[in-house]
Amino acid sequence: MKKEIVAVVVFWLCVVGVSLLWGLNKEKNEHKQLAFETARAFFQQVLVTREWNAEHGGVYVPVTEKVYPNLFLDDPSRDIVTDKGSKLTKINPAYMTRQLANIASRQKGIKFHITSLKPIRPQNKPNRWEKEWLETFDLGADEQGAFFTGEPGPSFRYMAPLLVEESCLQCHSKQGYEIGQVLGGISITIPYLAQKKSIGILIGSGVTGVVGIIIILWGGFVLNRKDPS
Repeated sequence: MKKEIVAVVVFWLCVVGVSLLWGLNKEKNEHKQLAFETARAFFQQVLVTREWNAEHGGVYVPVTEKVYPNLFLDDPSRDIVTDKGSKLTKINPAYMTRQLANIASRQKGIKFHITSLKPIRPQNKPNRWEKEWLETFDLGADEQGAFFTGEPGPSFRYMAPLLVEESCLQCHSKQGYEIGQVLGGISITIPYLAQKKSIGILIGSGVTGVVGIIIILWGGFVLNRKDPS
């Protein structure tokens, strides 16, 4: 009887273990899906604002200590002075993206980085993982994303490509780009969408396992009393 009870306990633990792994994997996939959806929403919002800017041929804003002329914008009308003497500078889509990134990082801890394998601005040079993902875009990938652990903690990084549009050629035609090609990408790092194992799933599986073992042992004890042989 003891061998049968041990076999049943082992079988039960296997069932609980498989259920635990299934639950943790399901939660992992849900976290990843949520992270992708959130990052895509941010990316699309940036694209919308960039398109609005491009449709207006750039927008002029006052020159301040925080907003200064874009040294990498090759445009003879980049800087103007109003009749009242106010100095204005043109903000193109790329410069506006950097401005938005500063606000998002300061307020929400979300980091945007516009980057390219052939950057005009040195600060737009990709880091290691950005470079790897940019190369996949040239091969046809439409987005990339992954969890990682760093400072200040677990985060999700995402990147999608920026394609060359007609408005991009003003600055990038000299680099040999054509409409429809991959110009670069925007990486987005979200610190609060970390992949976490659910304590609830672990506790639930543990309790289920213990209760099941108790029931099996009790049932074996009762059967053994009825049939001591």
